[in-house]
Amino acid sequence: MSAHEILQRMEAALAARAEAIKPLAEIQGQRADLLAKLAALDEPYGKAYADAEARGWNAEELAEIGIEEPAKRPKGRPRSRRQVVKKPAAASSPEAPSPAAAVPAQGSTASAAPVGAGTQSS
Repeated sequence: MSAHEILQRMEAALAARAEAIKPLAEIQGQRADLLAKLAALDEPYGKAYADAEARGWNAEELAEIGIEEPAKRPKGRPRSRRQVVKKPAAASSPEAPSPAAAVPAQGSTASAAPVGAGTQSS
């Protein structure tokens, strides 16, 4: 088989492969357009759904009449966080060393016993 014949076969194979890509590329372009349009509708759909709920509809009723819950809920006011009441810090006593004091530094040759553990009196 000559080099010319090999190149002809290769070109024929590549042409067949290229033809298979053309419809896929066209459909991919259409698909991307539709996904962009759908994404543009997500926010107004979510707001309209939330408005329907605010006017008395609930998710079950909306589902019964064929209205799907939106994929993304509209952004609203953030939920208020519960206020955490901090207890006043108690004065530290020698009997209760801090947890960090019980862990020796890396490379330290000191024992892992808490600071003051051996100095407690009875």
